[in-house]
Amino acid sequence: MNKMLKLVKILLKTNFKFNKKSIALGALIAISMLPMAALIWTAAWEGYGVMASVGQQGIILWTAISLVSLVTFILGIFFIMGVFYYSNDIELLLPLPLKPWQILGAKFASVLVYEYMTQLVFFLPVLVSYGIKDKANLLYYIYGAIAYLLLPIVPLVFSSFLSIFVMRSFKFVKNKDRMKTISGIVAMAMAIGFNMIIQKFSGRLGNPEDMMKLLQQGNNSLLSKSQDIFIINRFMTMALTDYRELLRSIGSMALAIAGAAAFIGLFFYIGEKFYFKGVIGLTEAAPARRPKSGAAKMSLYRKLSALRAFRAKELKLLYRSPVYFMNCILMNFLWPVFILIPFFAGNEDLGDIRELARYLEDPGVLPYIFAGAAAAALFIGASNMISSTAISREGKSLYVSKYLPVDYKTQINAKAQTGILMGLLGMIMAFIVLWLVFSFPIYLIFAALLMSLPCIFFINYAGIMIDLKFPKLNWDNEQKAVKQNMNGLLNMLISAAFGALNFGLVVWLRLDYIYAFIMIFGFYIIADMLLYKFVTSYGSRLYKEL
Repeated sequence: MNKMLKLVKILLKTNFKFNKKSIALGALIAISMLPMAALIWTAAWEGYGVMASVGQQGIILWTAISLVSLVTFILGIFFIMGVFYYSNDIELLLPLPLKPWQILGAKFASVLVYEYMTQLVFFLPVLVSYGIKDKANLLYYIYGAIAYLLLPIVPLVFSSFLSIFVMRSFKFVKNKDRMKTISGIVAMAMAIGFNMIIQKFSGRLGNPEDMMKLLQQGNNSLLSKSQDIFIINRFMTMALTDYRELLRSIGSMALAIAGAAAFIGLFFYIGEKFYFKGVIGLTEAAPARRPKSGAAKMSLYRKLSALRAFRAKELKLLYRSPVYFMNCILMNFLWPVFILIPFFAGNEDLGDIRELARYLEDPGVLPYIFAGAAAAALFIGASNMISSTAISREGKSLYVSKYLPVDYKTQINAKAQTGILMGLLGMIMAFIVLWLVFSFPIYLIFAALLMSLPCIFFINYAGIMIDLKFPKLNWDNEQKAVKQNMNGLLNMLISAAFGALNFGLVVWLRLDYIYAFIMIFGFYIIADMLLYKFVTSYGSRLYKEL
């Protein structure tokens, strides 16, 4: 245990470096997250009043705990795969006199720290606002602190089990990079399937008559029907809602702690048995290809413009690196899946959705459709993090690109255009699903797609400007260049801010659908021209100074 704690300390020191630049960026991100935290606080505050009127305010906590657990599980797949298997420190740790569970425990602890930071925005506001509204005593806040620490453990253990199983199963693939990519895709597919099972499991609350009787009983009676595949969530919720009943709440929290401890013990046991079998050999180089000759060799060479050549280089790097593929490329193909999951997992009727789609053509609704399309394009363009990590992904080899006889403006444009192409692909795939499955009007799909173009352009050039200003070049692990790079998060916050601005323009100016389209489309066209000029001039100077 002592060795594991020392390793935890070392990993945290290498992952969290405190200097003026990182502190300033962290402060900027914290300030940017305040509106989101305020929104969640307000939702919990107002929701408490509604649910307390029928004595079911505990549902607020249960909903927050369930949603945070689900998000932790899905995102945990990316974190666990990267930290457990793709990090470069594996080569250094394997020869040391450390047992598998000690390495896994230290890496698991470092992932937990990131989840605790995320919960500051998505869970803490609910916890505190509920306590204030309920006029809770000190015991509630003690339980809240314990629940805060326990909440991400079980979802991350589930993600770890899935990752260990997949990586152990694909050891037969000789090309290690290809094996990492295949295993990552399989793990994500299994996570999505597991998510559908969770939604089905959590949605079985009984028939409407029973629910109405429970609702009328008050005293948080609906919690008796709550189900969650992350077993300890129910015990934590019961402890938080029953904090005034000392023995009952202590018993519930004790069960939650015991459950979390049991899952950690099972995690150590499975890791001890299977982790080394899945990780040994991952750092070996892929077998060299046979040299080609004759016409086959000549076909490999094509003359491309500098812009096309750099764009092709960026795409090849993103597709060939398992970490970049999982975090930057695969995300663009998941949006249609995320749209379809609720309908395959639940009991929703597609006929009702298609009937609802007819109302989208209402002139009073169309302005919000255009604002929503612009907001979605901004978020999808930012969430793949291609442009906002384009400079950081170069790492210590950035000097190679700087010595090439290609001007910086061309290189910046090639990187930004790569993000634009992939973001546009994500939007097109989402629109195809909306058209084919939900029968959205085809003219509305084309109008929304046209609206998306300047928005995707804008957010990608904004992302690369952020990365030029705050590049993360000193990394020993591709995962750190992407998932542990705050530039991607900052760009997503900018996309959320401008997405809210789209709706604000429609509401404040009371625009009809024609003026809404012209106003939003024109705004981003002008913003694109100004931002392009700024990035290619000032951004080029920043690139030169790196």
